[in-house]
Amino acid sequence: MGGFSVLKKANYGKNVCTQMEGGVIFFNPDSLKEVVGAGAMTYDEYLDVQFQSMGKMRSYFEMCYFNYAMEFKGQIERVTKSNVCFERVFVRGMYSDGEMFDGKEDHVWVEKPWFESYHIGDCVKFYADVYRYVKKGNGKLIDYSLRNPKGIKKIASYELPSDGDLIIQGINQIICETCFWSEQCNRVFCMRDSKERKILQEQMLEAVKGKNT
Repeated sequence: MGGFSVLKKANYGKNVCTQMEGGVIFFNPDSLKEVVGAGAMTYDEYLDVQFQSMGKMRSYFEMCYFNYAMEFKGQIERVTKSNVCFERVFVRGMYSDGEMFDGKEDHVWVEKPWFESYHIGDCVKFYADVYRYVKKGNGKLIDYSLRNPKGIKKIASYELPSDGDLIIQGINQIICETCFWSEQCNRVFCMRDSKERKILQEQMLEAVKGKNT
């Protein structure tokens, strides 16, 4: 908390965002108005709740919030009178430099009206706006979610990438980012020796498996 107190004092009331481990802190007082459900918060409470939310937010939605959300895919898990819950939402986004990223978020609630013709078990892809809101389920936190979905289409379940697919995608992204050919590569055809790249993929995959056991 001591480190945040120093950061808070240095940026108090300024139109800045600061990256911390676990998320981004918004210091602009006007940004409070954009958080759904935060109408009764004071500015100081807003800053403190953001700090308490670090490491507990949906990081891939946050990435889309600051960059570009290209597409979302998910399978409907639950349906209530006003909302649908996706078992998981697969995220495809793009950084400002044109590089793509993929990820997933679990148990995402979205307003129901756009999904009236869909049922539990259906898989869909869609576009949506990412927004910030006050999450009150287990203490007061600020998180990211989706709203105003559009372009909704039903898809086959096999189109949803597996956890293994996402791990491989992440490994390939790390290899590309750290490659000594990165400035010359067009990201279409790999300039690295294929055997060397395969060895790197296998080593990193083993490391991930070891971490998860």
